[in-house]
Amino acid sequence: MTTTSTARAARMTSPRNLINAGVFTALYFIALFATGMLGIFHPAMMFAGWSLGIVVCAIICMLYIARTRAFGAYTVMGLVIGVLMVATGHAWITPLISTPLGLAADAITRSGGYTRTFTNALGFAVFSMWIIGPLLPIIWASDAYFADISRSMGQEYADGYRSLVTVPVIAGWAVVVAIISYGCALLGMKVLHKHFERAGVA
Repeated sequence: MTTTSTARAARMTSPRNLINAGVFTALYFIALFATGMLGIFHPAMMFAGWSLGIVVCAIICMLYIARTRAFGAYTVMGLVIGVLMVATGHAWITPLISTPLGLAADAITRSGGYTRTFTNALGFAVFSMWIIGPLLPIIWASDAYFADISRSMGQEYADGYRSLVTVPVIAGWAVVVAIISYGCALLGMKVLHKHFERAGVA
C-alpha cells in the first residue's frame, strides 16, 4: 500500500468521508430495497430484483470507494445496511454478516490502493454476499421463518417461497451473487472512468 493510500485510509472519520458514507449508503439501500420489492409479485422475482439491484449498487459503490479511498468505507456501509435491514423486518443475523464482509472488502480494496480494477471488483463481490443474510434463518428456524412470511404475504406465497428457497439454493445464490457482483463492478469501474472521472466527480 502506498503512502498516499495510507494517509487517506486514516481519514475515514473525517467529516467529508462520513458524509460520503451517509449519502452512498442511503443510495445503496434505496436501490437494493426498491429492486427487491419485485419479490412481492412472486418469490422468484426476489432474486431477479436483487440481481438488478446489484447492477445499480456496483456503480454506487465504485463511486463511493473512489470518493472516500479510506479503510472502513465498506465496514460502515455494511453495519448501517445490516441495521436498516433488521429495522425493516429482516433477520437479526444480517448485520453480523454484512459488517465482517464489509471489513473484508475494505482490506481487499485497500490492497489495490482503491484504484486497481481487480481488487475493487473483488471487494464489492465479497461485500455483496451479505445479501444471503436475511435468508439464513431458513437453515435453523425454517418453520418460524415461513410462518412469518405466511402472515405477511399469505399461505400460498409462503408455500411457493418454501419450495423455491432451500438450503442448496441459498448456497448457490451466494456463489451467483459473487459472480454477478464481480462482473457488475467491472462495469461500474468502466462507468466511473468514462463518465465520473471526466466530469471530475470521482
